[in-house]
Amino acid sequence: MDHNKLLALWNTDDFPTCAEGMMLAQAYLISCGEGVNRLGTEEPLDRLNDIQACYMALVEHGEDCDSCNEV
Repeated sequence: MDHNKLLALWNTDDFPTCAEGMMLAQAYLISCGEGVNRLGTEEPLDRLNDIQACYMALVEHGEDCDSCNEV
């Protein structure tokens, strides 16, 4: 899977985020994409743990970041 093509589909112009928040969001999307890419070749629980870790890092960052918390 070409991560750059996946991320290119995601229009980030309207998202209120800082650079770190954007990096964490991209890591989450890449991890989800890898779940599709590696279907049948890895343990599902391993991928789910990675997706959850990426998601929680994004959520925890967003709780404390004024830029990412902007509504």
